[in-house]
Amino acid sequence: MYLRKNKVKVGENRRTYLSVAHNVWWTGRNNKGPQSRPVVLASFGAEEKTDVALAEELVSIIENVSPRYGLRRGDGKEATMRLAREIRRIEPFLKLITRRDFGFAGCLPSENAERTFLLENLVRERLAIGEDLRGEEELLGQLQSRMTRV
Repeated sequence: MYLRKNKVKVGENRRTYLSVAHNVWWTGRNNKGPQSRPVVLASFGAEEKTDVALAEELVSIIENVSPRYGLRRGDGKEATMRLAREIRRIEPFLKLITRRDFGFAGCLPSENAERTFLLENLVRERLAIGEDLRGEEELLGQLQSRMTRV
């Protein structure tokens, strides 16, 4: 998995969108041989509105805590699409906590191990319950109270 940067022309300007992506080998159209294709698992939104450092951290955390599927040769595309369905369920949560104006990164502990532990638990919990996005203030309050307990 990696943080994908997709540059798009919007009118006269260019905008960059960030997303979690994973490359998968599958047979292309017209009987072409297998090719590597990116599959977007979740989107963070426009780069100028996103905390890029936090998004990069979340990509590695998502990779660590996401469900594992037993793969046989040729199953890559199907397994990645199942994984994408799981990750997309928490996409609104991921977009919210990576928004610069939400300021979630400032609430996180500065120590790397503690920070990673907290983020892994949050993502794992969200994956387990699916999307349960509340209002921003309520979610921020829950996250802050949870961090004080850690």
